[in-house]
Amino acid sequence: MKKVGLFGGSFDPIHKAHVTIAKLALEQLQLDEIQFIPTKNNPWKDQNCATRQERLDMMVLAIQDETEMTINNIEIDSKSDKKNFTVDTLKILTKQNPDIKYYYIMGMDQANLFDRWKDAELISQMVQLVAFQRGGFEPYVPIIQQFHFILLKNEPIYASSSDVRKGHIEMLDESVLRYITRHGIYLETLIFNRMKEKRWKHTCSVARLAADIAKSNHLNEAYIAGMFHDIAKEMNETESTAIMQAYFPEYMSKPKPIWHQWVSRYVSEHEYLIDDIIVLNAIEHHTTGSIDISAIGKCVYVADKLDPLRGYNSAQQIEVCKKDIHQGFRNSLNEFYEFSIRNNRNIDECFYEIYDYFVTKGEI
Repeated sequence: MKKVGLFGGSFDPIHKAHVTIAKLALEQLQLDEIQFIPTKNNPWKDQNCATRQERLDMMVLAIQDETEMTINNIEIDSKSDKKNFTVDTLKILTKQNPDIKYYYIMGMDQANLFDRWKDAELISQMVQLVAFQRGGFEPYVPIIQQFHFILLKNEPIYASSSDVRKGHIEMLDESVLRYITRHGIYLETLIFNRMKEKRWKHTCSVARLAADIAKSNHLNEAYIAGMFHDIAKEMNETESTAIMQAYFPEYMSKPKPIWHQWVSRYVSEHEYLIDDIIVLNAIEHHTTGSIDISAIGKCVYVADKLDPLRGYNSAQQIEVCKKDIHQGFRNSLNEFYEFSIRNNRNIDECFYEIYDYFVTKGEI
């Protein structure tokens, strides 16, 4: 008789520990296959953060090299908008596949509460229940014995999808992380712990404004660049100096307050695995600008300068940017120049080249 493990959950997103547990279950229970079952409407959660397709795409990436792991869409493709209850899923699977012995896998946190599941006793009769160790949850023996759980031998798992969404990207397979940053999923919570709350609010505001301006100009990708433009702004000086020396030595003479545009590019590329050159260049050019700045880069540049959270009314300038980002960018350069002259502020030499190119010559 074929032995199949079932591993249900929201997988929002799937992370390394999910795959690790699946591998252990395959080995320790001598299973023929593990089927991940992403739920459409988890009865234990109010909502998902990623879309149905995004969650499925990430799961495909996470198990692409695992020949004994598949995805079962029975719940996520359900026509109903009601909560998915495991007992209903198992009734369908066991009826369709009477020659398969199913093993239903869950974490110890859920196993300890299994008596609260809908039709728990019936579930335990239809399948073999399996629990894996989770950090902070000791097995509640009466429940484990009552429902005849098998316990996997594993180091306690502390990883969770909610932790990933809060910024623990080390829990992700690299291909999944690339997908997340490429599609702009979870970004607001993902970067929250990288900066103080005030800067985080500014970052989110800039990203949304950049996206609005880009959309009005029929452009894409500005939101992602906006979310990462200040990712290294609060990095300690020792670490940022090391990155500048190693990767951007030609800019070491620039004022330290603007180093973060280059360091943010580095962090975005090497920690968050962003590989879109347009996004990376927009991050790098968001403070000083560049004669090579792209239209997306202009959206981020002006959004950073015109962020409503800066405390002044920038609505008129924003409307100009939405109608014509190139004119809005020129206006922003003009305003910076005039402000600096009025306040006797030093202007970096590179600004004059940019100003001459876009304002004096009127290049796009």
